[in-house]
Order: sequence, then structure tokens, then C-alpha cells
Amino acid sequence: MARHRRTLYWGLAATVWCSVAASVVPYWSGRAVNALEHQDWHGSRVFLAWMLAFTVAAGIGRYLMRNTLIGLSRDVEREQRESLYSFLLTRPFAFYERQRVGDLMSRLGDDVGTVRMATGPGLMSFLQVLSILPVTLGLMFQTSWRLTLAVMFPFCFLALGFYIIGKWSHMVQQKLQLAFSALTTFSHETISGERVVQAFGLEEARVAQFGALSRRHAMLSMKQSVIFSAYAPLSALIGGMSALVLVSYGGSLVVKGALGLGDLTAFTGFLVALAWPMMSLGWSANLFQRAKAGQERLDQLLHSSERPLPPAEAIALPEAPAALALERVSHRFETGRGLGPLDLTLAPGDSLAVVGGIGSGKTLLLQVLAGLREPQEGRMLVDGDPLSDATIRRHWAGLGWVPQEAFLFSDTLRMNLAMGRPDATEEEIWEIARVVAMDELIRRLPDGLDTVVGERGVILSGGERQRTALARALLRQPRLLLLDDALSAVDAETESRILENLRAFLGASTLVLATHRVFVAETCARVLVLEEGLPIQFGDPETLAGQPGLFARLKRLQSLERELVSRS
Repeated sequence: MARHRRTLYWGLAATVWCSVAASVVPYWSGRAVNALEHQDWHGSRVFLAWMLAFTVAAGIGRYLMRNTLIGLSRDVEREQRESLYSFLLTRPFAFYERQRVGDLMSRLGDDVGTVRMATGPGLMSFLQVLSILPVTLGLMFQTSWRLTLAVMFPFCFLALGFYIIGKWSHMVQQKLQLAFSALTTFSHETISGERVVQAFGLEEARVAQFGALSRRHAMLSMKQSVIFSAYAPLSALIGGMSALVLVSYGGSLVVKGALGLGDLTAFTGFLVALAWPMMSLGWSANLFQRAKAGQERLDQLLHSSERPLPPAEAIALPEAPAALALERVSHRFETGRGLGPLDLTLAPGDSLAVVGGIGSGKTLLLQVLAGLREPQEGRMLVDGDPLSDATIRRHWAGLGWVPQEAFLFSDTLRMNLAMGRPDATEEEIWEIARVVAMDELIRRLPDGLDTVVGERGVILSGGERQRTALARALLRQPRLLLLDDALSAVDAETESRILENLRAFLGASTLVLATHRVFVAETCARVLVLEEGLPIQFGDPETLAGQPGLFARLKRLQSLERELVSRS
């Protein structure tokens, strides 16, 4: 809020203007009634004119107040969303392993919205109360201090009631936001995995779980609504008690001659002027409780333990392929599974295939080489320099990364292909499409390269999405190309074509690929065989194929499989 201090001051000034003008209106109405009581027609018209002038001034002040403070809340909301979005983009890989997408969306949406309501309508109502009370009470004490104390006494119970309701509302709001987060996460997972849900016939089970989460959210929402709805009756009750005191005690003062009829009329106006601010005080208190719970969740997110990534910058890279070295690198999870210790050296332009069973550490090794995970022990060198915060952006600038699950954005095929290199020409895009055997596919699409692929590339098959991700990495002309089982969903014939085309890239980039297929691994100069994260074999494919071990055994099995397929 510090940067909006000037706007806040203008909003406060408009609030004071509106409140003071609205507070003075009953004063002039009382003077007008007193003038009529004394048959002073001219004085009555003058007082009514002043009453009209202050009413107009209050209306103008109210417009300025709402325009300034509500606009301020929208600015705060925009800046908070932008800062949260920037925050999320600077989180490391490990951060997203702990977070759920639905929960993050809940915080970006619902929690930020509660903060906006507090900084806009809530703050506006609170400032109205703070500015209208001193003026109104001052005029009331000037008129009759005895009657003022009498009619304001019930409001002491209003403050106590607001405090109790506010504490209760805060506890319920925390549970409500957690329930909304769980509901959002479950919805996101179900919709994202709708193919699995349908394939296993889990629709009824998922609907039942969604119903349970919805009912819990609805129950807490209704509970919060019940709490919120208690503010207005409590305010009305206290206001009615004050009005009862005003009529009974104020009427007796008028009968005794201690108070004029116009003064009693003014007191009635003063209570009316106080009624809405006092009722809105409960509403704003509820908004503040909601915002407090929402801001606590946002602060919990913003104070994550992971170190932020360095800012992106334009980097000029050498044209030579990257040189890599791992020195006693180790990264193990709490379960004991993981990688290392491992020593590995890759010269510029070298090619390495990483082979092993499921859970052997292939993907983890490529994540370490990509700089997505930091080694728990040992260090990684890129071009002879240790990989650190100072060099990670330089490493990523020359990286081509194709993960196991190819992710495509809901945009055109052209945008997805050229994402890593927006300045790529049409000819370069088509050349890369030919390398990954996508040229014929693109020609068959209704709009060619400008075809929108849908959410996560839904109009493409699994193999087509993998080839798109591979083309995206190759088009970037990377110094280091990492392929994590990037051809697992591609048929054998297409795979052979792509591997043959990829030979032209060997030497232009340092290549590391993880694969289950021995025949894919044989395109590389060297092979690393992992088992439970430890290297058990290392060498060129021909040598390993002639030695007893996992690589030779896999080759025999896969050769037999190919022979059976070719005969069938």
C-alpha cells in the first residue's frame, strides 16, 4: 500500500468530505424545524438551503470516495496478482513438486479477491465510520450531552458483539478457504485426467467424492453466511434500542422544556446518519476477517523455503556445444531412491544414452544435467564453470529439453514449435518438421502451422505431441540437447526415420538421451547403464553388447521382440 499512499490520502479526504457533509445535514434540519417552531419563515428557508447544499456536497464526496477507494482496491488486486504470477515464474523445480495446481489457482483467485474486498469496500466503510463518528458525536454533545450519552450507551454492546462474531468468522473463513482449495484441486485433477477416469469407469466414484467436497464447502459457506447475517440484526437491534431511548428520554426532555423539538429532530437525523456506517462496520469487520485469512495463505505461499531463480536476461552464447562434468554428484529422496554418487564427463559434441529399468534414476540424471535439480552432494560443471545461480540462466539459454510428457500450450502449432526461438523463419520451421517426420502431418491439418492444437495439444496424438516437443527443442539450436524417453509414443518406423535424421545433429549439440530401447541408445557414441541410481556399465554400445550385463540382456530381448513383430 505504500506506493498508493497518495491515492489513499485522496480517498481519505473524499471520505472525510462525504462524512462531514452527511453529518451536518441533520444539524441544519434541526435548525429549520426550530425556525418553523418560532415562525421564522425566512430563517427556515435559509436553513433548508444549507441542508440541500450539504446534501449535494455529501453526494459528490460519496462519488469521489467510491471512485478513489474502489479503484485503489482494483489496482491493489492487479498488482498482487501480477506479483504472485511473477513469484510463481521464479520458483524452482522443487517448489512445484510440493504444490498442487488447484490450490495455487485458489490462492490466485479466491484469496486475492478477499484482500481486494477488504482494501476497497471494507476500508471505505471503516474510514466512513472513523470520519463520521467524531463530527456527529460533536454535534450531538453540543446539542445535549445527556441525551448523547443515553442513546450511545447501547452501542457499547455492538462493539462487543462485533468482536465475538469477528473471531468466529475468521476461524470459519480459514476452513472455508481450505475446503475451496481442496475442491479446486480435485476438480482440476479430475478434468485433467478425464481419460483415465472414463477408461476405468470411475465417473460415479469421482462424482461422489466431488459431492462430498462440495457439501463440505457448501456447509462452511452457509455457516459463514449465517455469521455474516448476524451483523445486520445486531446492528438493527442496537439501533432500535437507541431509537427507543431517544423517543422516551428525548421526549421527556422536550416535555420538560430542556430540549427543543428541532433538537430532537436533529438527533433523529444523527442516528439515521450513524445507522448505515455502524451496520457497515460489521460488514467491513467480516471482510477484514476474510482478508486476514486469505492474506495468511498468500504469505504462506510467498514465504516458501526455496531460493528464487535469478532474473531472465539476454545472453550471448558461444556456438560450440556444451561440455559437462559431474563430480561425485548425488541426489537422494527420503525413500532412499535417487541418483549417485556419480562421476561423468561429456566433451563438447559428445552423445550419451542413459539406459536402465524403471526407477533407475534416468530422469533424475537428466533433471540434474538440465539444472532443474541441485545436487545434494558434489557439483556439476558446465564449460568448466560450476553451475550456480550466477550461471544457471546461461546454461538454460543453450538448453534443449524434451521431458517424458510433452506439454503443449493452447495455441497454434507454429507458436508451440517456435516458442524457444520466436525469430525462426518459415523455412527453418519446415526443415525441423521434416527432421521429426511431422511435415506430412502439418500439411494434413486444416490450417497447417496455424492450426490451434487445443489444451495441452489435445487434437494431436501422444506421438505427435512428442515430435512437436522434440522439434521445439531442435529449432532452438541448443548447445545441450536432453531427451527423456522422447520417442516412447512413436511407432518403430517413424522412430527409425527420426533417429536417422537426428544423426545430422550429432556433433552440433551435446546430446544426452534416456531410453528403454537399446536400438535408440545405439545411435549415441557412449552408453551409461544405471541401476538404483548407480552406474553399473559405461562404454560404447558395441563393447557393452558383447559383455555380460543388463545392456546385452536388454538387446537380446528387444532383438527377439523385433523379430517376432516382423514375422507376424
